[in-house]
Parts: sequence; structure tokens; C-alpha cells
Amino acid sequence: MHRTFEELAGQEIDRLYHGALFLKAGEEAAAEDLVLWTLTGASQSFRRGLSHSDASRWLEDRLVRAFLAGIAPAGASPLDSEDGPIDGAEPVRVPSAVRGEIDPQALFMAAERVPPRARAALWLVIFRRWTYDDASRALDTDPGSLKDLLSYRHVLLTALMRDSSEQSGANGFQT
Repeated sequence: MHRTFEELAGQEIDRLYHGALFLKAGEEAAAEDLVLWTLTGASQSFRRGLSHSDASRWLEDRLVRAFLAGIAPAGASPLDSEDGPIDGAEPVRVPSAVRGEIDPQALFMAAERVPPRARAALWLVIFRRWTYDDASRALDTDPGSLKDLLSYRHVLLTALMRDSSEQSGANGFQT
């Protein structure tokens, strides 16, 4: 049985909203607008017959494209200087002592320190587990440039760890 757009949207709206919150660095009204804009535009081009995972990915792609369309200046290249690689950035290993849930507010504050295109790349690849090839297509970039954008995970994790430790007090992370 083929799902209607309304059924798909109903199943995916929470996931889209959480993604929009990350992309919009916790700004609830902006995240709601982004989801509304995404669903409104997607309703016109929805194709029945997509598998559940393909339909979910299709909506996630639409969300990222709507997000980037709202922040990119006209004529900007996909990798403007603010989104370039971080010199000498190496992957950050989260200490094994860090356990439990990530505080959403700390995550949003950390996301705010990451440039928008890198934030979109992190959401697709790290949080939604897209392949590099699929994420590259959604971001209109090549896989090598996507890897540069993903180097911002260092900034995100460093900021997240700092924000989380500030919120949990002098004893460090809450477990």
C-alpha cells in the first residue's frame, strides 16, 4: 500500500523538527518555520511509491536544502571561506567517562558555533547516518569537500563538552 504525503509527514515530523532545531541552533520558532517551509514545498513534489527509508531521506534532503537556501547569500559557492577546513583539525575522541544523555541546550549552543553548511553536513552524516556520497549530493559538493565540512565535528564536540561541563557544575559531566 502506498503512503500519502500526509502519512509520511505525520511519521517524520518529529525527526524533521529535531533536525531543524539542530540546524537552527535551538531557535524553536526558526526550526518550526523551517519544518513548515520544508513540508509545504515537499507536498507539491511528493512521489508515491518511495520506500519508507527513501521517503525519509527525501524529506531530510528537502529540510537541508531549505535550511541552506535560507542562509546562503545569492551567488555564494558551496564552500565559502567560513566553511573551509580547520587547519590541523584532528578527530576528537569523547572521553569514556562521558556517559548518559546529551543536554539538548548544550548541543544547540555548540551547534551555533559551527558554520551552517558544516552544521548541515554533521546532521546528515553523524546524526542521520547518510553516506558521504548521498550527503555530498544533498549539499551540492564533492565528497572531499564534505570531509572538510565534517572536520567541524571537532568544534562541535569541543563546544559541547565545554557547554555540558558548565551546565553540570564543577564536577564535570552528569552521568
